[in-house]
Amino acid sequence: MVTSPTRARFVTLALIGPLEAGRRAAHTAGYPLDPEKMLPAADVVLLVSGGDPGAMLFRYTVHGEFGGDTWHPSAADAQDQASYEYGEALGPWVEVPRDIADAHQYAVQYALERLNGRDW
Repeated sequence: MVTSPTRARFVTLALIGPLEAGRRAAHTAGYPLDPEKMLPAADVVLLVSGGDPGAMLFRYTVHGEFGGDTWHPSAADAQDQASYEYGEALGPWVEVPRDIADAHQYAVQYALERLNGRDW
C-alpha cells in the first residue's frame, strides 16, 4: 500500500525490541489460523489512519517481510492492540515525515537502520 502525501493521514511507526514473554498474538497467511503458514515476528509496526474510517496496523520485519495487518476502529485502538501484542518491547511512536510517499517502505528502512545499531 502506498500512502500519498496529499491524502489526509496520520502515520506513525514503532520499533519492536526483543519479546521476553513470547508472542501474544499469532498472524498467519489466510484464515483460519494455520501453524504451517505463520507470518514472521515483526520488528516494526506501522499505523495508518485518516481519510477512511478506522486505522490499519501493519507489521514488518527489517527485511521487508510482511508480518500481518489488522483493522481497528481508531488509531488509539490500533495503538492499544500494538501495546497488547508487544508489551514493553514496543518502542515509542514516531511520526512518519509528511513528504514520504511510501510509509511502508520507510518503516522497514527505519527499522533496519535503527536495529542495526545506528540509533537504537
